[in-house]
Amino acid sequence: MKKASLRERLKYRFDMMMSKGPLAVIVWLAIATLLLVILAAGFIAAFGITPEDTDEMSFIEAFWQSLMRTLDAGTMGGGAGWGFRVVMLIVTIGGVFIVSALIGIISAGFDQKLNELRKGRSKVLESGHTLILGWSPKIFTIISEIAIANQNQRNPHIVVMSEEDKSEMEDQIKSLVPETFNTKIIVRSGDPLESTDLDMVGFNSARSIIILPPETEEMHDLFIIKVALAILNNPGRKIEKFNIVAEIREEKTLEVLDLIGRNEITVLQLSEVMARLTVQVAHQPGLSLVIENLLKFEGDEIYFSNIPQVKGKKFSEAQLMFEDSTVIGVQMKNGETKLNPPMDYLVQSDDNIIAISEDDDTVIPNGKPGQGAELPKPASVNDSVKKPVHTIVLGYNPSVRLILQELANYFPAGSTISLFVQEKFIENIQGISVDKLSIIGETGNITSRAFLNELAFSKTDYVMILSEPGLSIQQADANTLITLLHVRDIVQKNSYNTNIVSEMLDPRNSDLARISRKNDFIVSDKLVSLLISMISENKDLKPVIDDLLDADGSEIYFKPAVNYIEPGKPYDFYQVTAAASAQGQVAMGYRIVSQSNDPGKEYGIVINPGKSKKVVFGEEDMLIVLAED
Repeated sequence: MKKASLRERLKYRFDMMMSKGPLAVIVWLAIATLLLVILAAGFIAAFGITPEDTDEMSFIEAFWQSLMRTLDAGTMGGGAGWGFRVVMLIVTIGGVFIVSALIGIISAGFDQKLNELRKGRSKVLESGHTLILGWSPKIFTIISEIAIANQNQRNPHIVVMSEEDKSEMEDQIKSLVPETFNTKIIVRSGDPLESTDLDMVGFNSARSIIILPPETEEMHDLFIIKVALAILNNPGRKIEKFNIVAEIREEKTLEVLDLIGRNEITVLQLSEVMARLTVQVAHQPGLSLVIENLLKFEGDEIYFSNIPQVKGKKFSEAQLMFEDSTVIGVQMKNGETKLNPPMDYLVQSDDNIIAISEDDDTVIPNGKPGQGAELPKPASVNDSVKKPVHTIVLGYNPSVRLILQELANYFPAGSTISLFVQEKFIENIQGISVDKLSIIGETGNITSRAFLNELAFSKTDYVMILSEPGLSIQQADANTLITLLHVRDIVQKNSYNTNIVSEMLDPRNSDLARISRKNDFIVSDKLVSLLISMISENKDLKPVIDDLLDADGSEIYFKPAVNYIEPGKPYDFYQVTAAASAQGQVAMGYRIVSQSNDPGKEYGIVINPGKSKKVVFGEEDMLIVLAED
């Protein structure tokens, strides 16, 4: 092997020194400066070189003079005598090179640091923050909602880590989440599967972790499983339990996460949630607005609170003890929740009441004593037998079977479903059968106006437009929008009393098809985003939401106000609450039908009204209640 030459060895040492970064180079420049100054000072002192008319210069004085000229070339003009001038010229020229190199190195160091910051690779030292791992269109709603929830917190932070470019993520967040109040958003680029990257964003000190998988079908659930493993099996993980929230698409993923999570992961199954929301919203116009209002952090929300004053009270009595809150259930000591429990249930000292209120500090027993004692007389009680209904389902996705099963829980026997799908999906719906329902599956181009004109909307109670799989989010939403606009136009032109429910994947696209009539509703991923945000703040809300969306037990219903009061007379909500309680129901609010098309008045929907305020209900107005049927 050929031995390296001196030149090659010196070049190698120089390259190694330069590769150590700006600090190492600065140290070597300082050493070079010191050597230059010492040599110059020693030369001057040894040979007695001094400016004219100046006594002999000591080594210390020569050192100082040389150092000043090294650092500041402007001092070159001083001093007489050519010997001294030549030495100082050499020192000054050396100083120019050294200072120039120093400035360049410092500038390059700053550029390097700025580039590192732009890459988002610096360590996060926050604690008690919300950590979002991954990137999807849901992130904007989630950040917006958590920022609203954080308004009463001190110095809150949301940390986002994804493999996307940091600058692009920051630009999108600034553009689509214009108001974050007092919450600081910290963005980092990294791989959630890497232990070092998880350490970088302080996963152990986060109060909640939200996993947002990519929207691609093949990677969605796999990403969640791998990230969950990376967190929970991390050798440096904390002893305390994590609060992890994720939404999955496949039911089989739930079993895997149960094995991994051991009660540390709260899971939302997307298809199940969307199916239940779609069905409930379809057969109860306006319900999506109620659910959205309950899930949003802006306005009234669901809270858990232990109130000593309600101990030993019947549930019916506890409801009347709150002026500004609506008590809807109890959470027992073992964590079990009961919505709309029996009215004679005695509240225990360890029970938390579940209430709808403006904030957690407004859940106070400030009701007026003796209110609600005199029950109003209902004008009528509608016990009519439900008639079979007809529903048209346009489009196919894997949740269609679950949707049909949910419809059977609400629709009476003899109801019919006409299911129209593209030809490539016809095999997926063949053989579908659900008890109580008559299902007919056919093919058709659901985006074609000519095809839609042939459908019997005049005999249809409900229309559901489903988002098609196998397309990008924007392509699927575009097809849904086209179908929705055609169906909406047909129904409006012919004055059909048909409820239309459409499914959107990107919450932003919902705004392109704004609700323009009381029977027209859009179920989007925005509701799922709201659910994720709320559960990340309080995972005890998951069983409450499950109960509200489950066909078993108590759910939210719109019921005619005349079932509880006489129309045309003023009633306060103490009386309305007592009237609903007498029928085993919880009154949550009401809907004024005359305002159903007015978005400025929340389409006539009022949740958690002040109980002292009197309201005059019309014959068509509705109460919003928790009831078993």
